[in-house]
This record gives sequence, C-alpha cells and structure tokens, in this order.
Amino acid sequence: MDFSFYMPARMLVGDHIVEENSGLLAGLGSRCLLVTGKNSARLSGALGDVTAALDRHGIPWTVYDGIGQNPLLSACWEAGRAARDFGADFLIGIGGGSPLDAAKAAAVYAANPELGPREIYGGHQNPALPFALVGTTAGTGSEVTRVSVLTDDETGRKKSISTPDLYARLSLGDPRRYTATLPRRFTISTALDAVCHSVESYFAKTGDPISRACAVEALLLLIPVLRAIQEPDTLPDSSQRQKLYLGSIYAGLAFNGPGLCFPHAMGYLLSEEYGVPHGEACAVFLPQFIEAAAREEAQLSSRLFARLGTRKQELAAFVGSFVAGLELPVLPDQELEALLPRWDGSPNMERTPGDFSREKRLAVLKKVFQGGGAK
Repeated sequence: MDFSFYMPARMLVGDHIVEENSGLLAGLGSRCLLVTGKNSARLSGALGDVTAALDRHGIPWTVYDGIGQNPLLSACWEAGRAARDFGADFLIGIGGGSPLDAAKAAAVYAANPELGPREIYGGHQNPALPFALVGTTAGTGSEVTRVSVLTDDETGRKKSISTPDLYARLSLGDPRRYTATLPRRFTISTALDAVCHSVESYFAKTGDPISRACAVEALLLLIPVLRAIQEPDTLPDSSQRQKLYLGSIYAGLAFNGPGLCFPHAMGYLLSEEYGVPHGEACAVFLPQFIEAAAREEAQLSSRLFARLGTRKQELAAFVGSFVAGLELPVLPDQELEALLPRWDGSPNMERTPGDFSREKRLAVLKKVFQGGGAK
C-alpha cells in the first residue's frame, strides 16, 4: 500500500509539564498572546501555569478570552488583530478544542493583516505565527493535528481549514491536573469525540497502516474508561483521566492524515441547529456508521473487533447508550430531503466506505430524526 505520513508536532505530556518546559515556551518569541475561553483555562490551572512560565522568562503577555464553543470566525479574527496590536510574535492556545483551534486561526490572521474573516477559507499568503497549545480536555486531538474547525458567522455552519503551518510548534499536556475539573458531561462528550475520530479514520477509504494503528491504540485506551464511568454520576479517577487524554492524542494522530467520515459531517448539523455538544452530536451517527462500515470493509472490521475484544453490535450499542437521552425533533421527509444538498461534494462523504449516496444519507437522517436514533 502506498501512503504518505507527515506530522511535525512536538508533544510533551506529564505532571507539571508547563513548569518544567517553560524555556521551550519562552523560546517561541518575545511577546505572547494567550487565546482562551472565559473560564476553563483559569479553572483548570493551566492559565496560571502558563503565565507564570512566561513571567519567569520575562516574556510580556496578554489574554484574549473571547472564544466560545464552536469558535466563530469573527472571534478568531479579533484575536489575530489583538495579537498584532500587542506586537505578539507568538501565541499560546489554552483550553479545549475550541480555544486550540481558534489559536491556530488567530495565528493565521495575525500574520496576514489583509485577510478578512471569511477569506481564511481561501488560503493565506504568509505562514501563521508560531504557536503552542495547552489542552484542558481529552477529545479533539487538536494538539497534534493541522486542522482547525471554525464556525462561519454568516451561515452558522462549521467548516475546517487544514494547512501545514497549523501544526503547533509545541503542545503540552498535564491531564491529571488540567482535565480534572471537567464535569461529567464534557468528560464523556470529549471522549466520544475521540472515539468517533478513531472509528471514522480507521474505516476511511483514505486510511493507512499508521493511522489505523493509532486508531486501534486510541480505542483500547478510551473504551475501557468509558465503560468504567458509564453509570450515572461516575467520574474518572486520575489514572483514567490520563488514559482518556492519551487516547485523544492517539485519535488525533489517527485522523490527521486520512480525515473523517459522515458522522462528523452530519454531526455538525446537530451542533449548529440544536446545540448538541460536538462529541455527542457525532456519536449520534456513529452506530449507523459502524454497521455500514463493517459491511463494506469486512477484513478491516474483523481485525478491529478482534483487537478490541468485542462485536460491532456491542460497540454500536455502547456508543449509542451515551446519547440515548438526547431529545431531537421529529422531522418530516421533506425537511430531511432539503438537508441533503449541504453534504454534496463533502470530503467526509467521499471517505465513507462504499457508495454513500444521497439515498443512504437520507436513510441515516430518517433513523435519527424519525426512528428514535438518539432516543
């Protein structure tokens, strides 16, 4: 099999990792913009550790904390302008997937002052400013990917950018501390996102031996922890937090090259229109994907489920159990059919095993919106 593997991401994980590697952060530049959300970076302790590290080396810094869930183009553009106004020559994103992805986009806008918010989708001339990432959730894998998922203010739809300069110069993870404050729902939702990354990239037509090996390792870490916290009000312990984080990084390594399939593309609909958290939104569609992909790729399926020690039906039901309580509207055929054009030409649909035609997409939607797919 022919394939190409390229991933220049430096990732360091461990206790007190920011404090012990403050020199590496300081080596990225002389003035820094920190890109965060309103609360998670501070509550996790990561923001305090990063600012202390910069202070130790005399690096001036300022914070842009206007990033919300599903980061808007406008907020990322404003962060880029804030970086230029401050004279920042590097950025640090701190938080879950939204601040990390926003930091990537802000680094592009900072280096390309002529670029309007929506013009980032058309490419950029100057390479992004250097940036580091400090993750506080265990799900997106943004720490090791060149992907940034952004929400268009005008359409309300998510769309990703992916260029080689969107790899972080440095990513630092301290999961026992920084993910410890995550509430149960976000812990599960982000873990489900990583599970979707793994399963989708494993079966993707564009998958390769390295990406699939990473996907399997991710699932071997993620699934046992999710099983252990399946009961209501159960939270992972410190060791399990570490496993979830490592699983999310393996999952990021898995999908960075091959990309993802229909659960992510269709999951965006649930986040954009009904406010379903991203990981849960993708997980709604994953059981159907597992069943379909296993039929289309029997050999890949056999190898995967043998390694996991489970059957496809069991994994599909297990993932589905976490989203069984979601309340989604019942939509008539006409409304569902009107949704289909949004996925015409989608790379996610092209990567999905088999011929994922409009008819098959409609059948998936009917099961979710008419057949109790998330009930």
